[in-house]
Amino acid sequence: MFASIPVHKNSNGRWKGVNITYYGIILSTGYVLAVLLFFILAASAGETWRTIGGVTIGIMALFIPAAKVMAYIVERKKNTITIGGASFVMFIAAPVIIKGYNLLLSGNRYYEVQEIVILASLTTAYALGEGIGRLACISFGCCYGKPVSQLPLFLREIFLKWNFVFSGDTKKISYHDHLDGSPVVPIQGITAVLYTLTACVSVYLFLTGNFISSFFTSLAVTQGWRFLSEFLRSDFRGWGRISSYQKMSLFLILYYPVYIMIINPAASVEPVLYKGFLFIWNPALFLLVAAMWTGSLLYTGISSVTAAEISLYVVSDRI
Repeated sequence: MFASIPVHKNSNGRWKGVNITYYGIILSTGYVLAVLLFFILAASAGETWRTIGGVTIGIMALFIPAAKVMAYIVERKKNTITIGGASFVMFIAAPVIIKGYNLLLSGNRYYEVQEIVILASLTTAYALGEGIGRLACISFGCCYGKPVSQLPLFLREIFLKWNFVFSGDTKKISYHDHLDGSPVVPIQGITAVLYTLTACVSVYLFLTGNFISSFFTSLAVTQGWRFLSEFLRSDFRGWGRISSYQKMSLFLILYYPVYIMIINPAASVEPVLYKGFLFIWNPALFLLVAAMWTGSLLYTGISSVTAAEISLYVVSDRI
């Protein structure tokens, strides 16, 4: 826990507290860093406030609530979130949002959004955001791997050296599967490193003008690893040997090559990184990012599965 805030005094003189988690702080930070990277990349390729802002509002309006809605649909849990489910909704909806926004702009004779630029910016930013966000999973002890003792021999030899061991009753791995104290596959750590490195490669490809390569690099790695990694996860992912989240990842990997071949998007623009940094160097944007961080923290950081009882007292020898 990052903090416990007293909100109601009990009859025993102690206070009932609301817990603010490191999970929420790290996840919110991942959100805003991803958004900033999206802004920088899109602006470096010539997108304007009008196009970037409109698309961002549309995408985030779906992405944030979808994290809880999809978790409930797949896992039937009200007090959890799924980035995998939310990202599926985001990637499916993004082309529709872009095309709808372009239709709106064309009617007003405004500069239209370059679809492949937005898609490449989006997937790259997503890779970075989830890479950082997996650090939140380490903090909370969620999205955890299988016990090393249950792995096949060749994997067991690897993860006997490289594993995570969680402790603490408020960790999800403790109260849900009672695996605290047991070495488990460090899925969260692998994902954090892999996705962050993927984001770096995708940024390079984007800035060299290879938008389609940038897009498919981040999409293929993030969705491919999501599919493979779930075979090494122990937390509940829905029913069936192949989870709904894995099916979503496979669908995206198969869907987008067909989609790209059909629409054949092109962007004859040379990205200039300076334009991206100039775009975010704006007080209004800093206020927007601060508001997004705060809103995300309130949404994901207030713990609904833990509680606190706080004692407040005077230190008598310091009076």
